[in-house]
This record gives sequence, C-alpha cells and structure tokens, in this order.
Amino acid sequence: MSNEVTEPKASTIPEAELNWTKLTVERDDEPALTFTGVQIASARSFGDRGHPDFSGSTGRWTVLKLYRTKGGKLVGARIERTQWQGEQDQHEGIVCETESEIVEFFGHSRLAKELYSEAEINTAIDVA
Repeated sequence: MSNEVTEPKASTIPEAELNWTKLTVERDDEPALTFTGVQIASARSFGDRGHPDFSGSTGRWTVLKLYRTKGGKLVGARIERTQWQGEQDQHEGIVCETESEIVEFFGHSRLAKELYSEAEINTAIDVA
C-alpha cells in the first residue's frame, strides 16, 4: 500500500502568474503566522440545520484554508466559528513542508476531503 499525495494545483501555475499577497493566520495561544502567499483551497461547514453541509452543531461551523507561501511551504488554517454570545471563535494554524504533514493536521473528515479535492491532493490509499 502507498499513500500517494499529489502537488496542490497552485504549484503548477507559473510563479509570475500567482497573485502573491501578505497574509496572516491567527492562532490561539500562539503567535500569528505572517507570510507572502496564495490561498490554494478552502472548505467550510454551516451552522444552519437546513444547509446540506450542516456542521452538526447549530450556530457553529468550521472553516478550513490551505495556502502556499512564496517560499514553497504549505500553511493550514482551521477556524471553529460560533454565533453564540459568550463563545469565541477558535483559531489553529500550522506551517508544513509536505502535503503529508498538512493531511496529518486536517485529518480525513468530509470537510478535509473537500479541501484536498480543491487543492488536488490525493489522499487515497493505493491497494495492490
């Protein structure tokens, strides 16, 4: 068995054509991450029971974002959002050298798989 992971689609775009931007990923109880990069994928759930991508918790939802830095690293961001008074959004972020590290950070939830699909990261296990 091999766990083949492909490069994100932004890595195939010529560098001159990418819209590099100064970005910040907030993190709770850790310094924020600032970098020059481009967002290559995002996925989110919804806090509304009537939405097909309902998070499972009314008034709470998750946002996942994946970036590539100008230096070639991958940055993952996970934000747990809430609309409820007395609760605060929760922010996590990570800098990774490899897609495997990004997969370890985001896991294999339905939402993470949506993110990987947009980024063209294949996490399937090849069974011979």
